Amino acid sequence: MDYIIIGGGIAGITAAKTIRRRDRHAGITIISGEKVCPYYRPMIPLLIEDDDADVTYAGDPLGKYEIALLHDRVEHVAAEEREVVLAGGRRRGFDRLLIATGSRPVIPRIEGISGPGVFTLRTVDDALGIKAALHGVKKAAVIGGGFVGIKAALALCRRGIEVTIVEQLGQILPRRLDARAAEIVSEALARRGIRILTGSAVSGIMHDGGRIAVRLESGSITEAGLVVVAAGVRPDIETFRDSGIKTGLGIRVGGMLETNIPGIYAAGDVVEFRDLLTGRPSVSGLWSNAEEMGRIAGANMAGDRIKFGGFLPVMNAAEIADIPIVSAGIIEPLEEGYETVIDEGPGRYRRLVFRGDMLYGVLFIGDVRNAGIYVNLLKNRIPLGALMEKAASGDLRYVHFVKTHPPAGLAL
Repeated sequence: MDYIIIGGGIAGITAAKTIRRRDRHAGITIISGEKVCPYYRPMIPLLIEDDDADVTYAGDPLGKYEIALLHDRVEHVAAEEREVVLAGGRRRGFDRLLIATGSRPVIPRIEGISGPGVFTLRTVDDALGIKAALHGVKKAAVIGGGFVGIKAALALCRRGIEVTIVEQLGQILPRRLDARAAEIVSEALARRGIRILTGSAVSGIMHDGGRIAVRLESGSITEAGLVVVAAGVRPDIETFRDSGIKTGLGIRVGGMLETNIPGIYAAGDVVEFRDLLTGRPSVSGLWSNAEEMGRIAGANMAGDRIKFGGFLPVMNAAEIADIPIVSAGIIEPLEEGYETVIDEGPGRYRRLVFRGDMLYGVLFIGDVRNAGIYVNLLKNRIPLGALMEKAASGDLRYVHFVKTHPPAGLAL
């Protein structure tokens, strides 16, 4: 049996390892358009700030699991012929195929955005390109106040560069934080010397003899020797649109993560699937979701029949400017019928969102103790019942849940 996996991110690597555990004699090949070994994508900002950083996977999973790596670009999937077409027209056959191409950066339509000194931050090459361009740079601008933009800003700040984050919406980390939590994190970033402009749209990037400036729609100008564009990502599906594989927001799959073409699967950021909370079609750019989908897709490619239940599009655990953050689910409901409980005190801010006796949103800032049980209750869609009062007060512990509900399906 020959397995081909398109994409060397966490979904692809996890799928390959899972296949090998079930099929010791299979041929497994990962095809990656990047010219480096697979790596931890969330860690690439370290390459900007630390000259000795190594973000490749520990323990050499390719060697350990006998996985072949081909640095090439897939230009087409010939589904009927069971072949992938590579750059230059070369072909590779497969018995089972996994599409795990991840996401690509969104490039806003802004004048001057394709000019020199303007970077995205999605790959190792992006991070190394930014670092190589830092010589003589004293100021930088980051377009976008999401996690990638903030990580980029912090990495540049640690290199002694004066950074401005420009966010079009009214707060940083929209959908991940509410306004109060965003204020707490913004104040911490400001103490690091990072300037934040919210409610500010960029109308152009001006280039003048090696000098760069960001022009806002308000007319104000922000000088920058370098610009990082972190305006979000979208599933990387363009290669597959004429292959017969159904696409929408991403590649559409069934519960086994198989596409409409038997033997062809998809996993990770590229997948369109069901939002666990709303039931609506959605995509997810989260590492944890990609890893879970890779595991399930790999198992099913090797003969298992494991169902993927869906994902939480928002599920983050991070530390920003020494502030721990856990955010999952619906943080600020746009519809009626939800109840929100907020608790704030020294060193903590917590927001819980309920509908009936079900948890729909979790936000812990500062003190994140016991956040794990709340996220598990949210993800596993378990009614709280008699535990509702303790959950709302923030006093819920694992022991309370185990005593009241047998932990069927709850990942403790």
